[in-house]
Amino acid sequence: MDIRRRGERRRFGKHPEFPFRDSGGQWVTQNRRRLVDRRFNRSALESLEAAREVNLGSLMLHYHDQVVNLHARKDPFILGRRQTCHLVANQDFVSREHARIVFRDNDFVLIDQSLNGTYVRLHNGEVVHIHQEELVLTGSGYISLGQTLMENGDNLIYYFHREPQRTRMETGT
Repeated sequence: MDIRRRGERRRFGKHPEFPFRDSGGQWVTQNRRRLVDRRFNRSALESLEAAREVNLGSLMLHYHDQVVNLHARKDPFILGRRQTCHLVANQDFVSREHARIVFRDNDFVLIDQSLNGTYVRLHNGEVVHIHQEELVLTGSGYISLGQTLMENGDNLIYYFHREPQRTRMETGT
């Protein structure tokens, strides 16, 4: 049995001769470090893709106690009354699948697909009613599903659009 401190690596004067038993008594027939390195490279690739998504900006949604951060993704984010929706708003005037938020052309787009429509207060204070239409979400504001903002005061969805980070090459510095 191998006697060494936890986390300490073996120090071989030469490469080990396979097969041998490790500290747990298992037979080792090949170098296992290569398998770990492949897994590390795969996760490093995933972290690079996540960094690219962060660089495209994100949309934060805040509803009651839920905070959702949306990044650039292919599948839509669904808001509605149905329990399978990503953000569930269990109210009378909300449709089962009331609206979707999709990432298209480097923008987050709110697509209403309901009977009662969606009211949005934009960052400049203007209130927009969309019914079976689309609206690009910029800045910050409030989304009300099915009712006006005044009638739906306790059930508003706050949104905040984080702009994409500009690289040094884009800014020219």
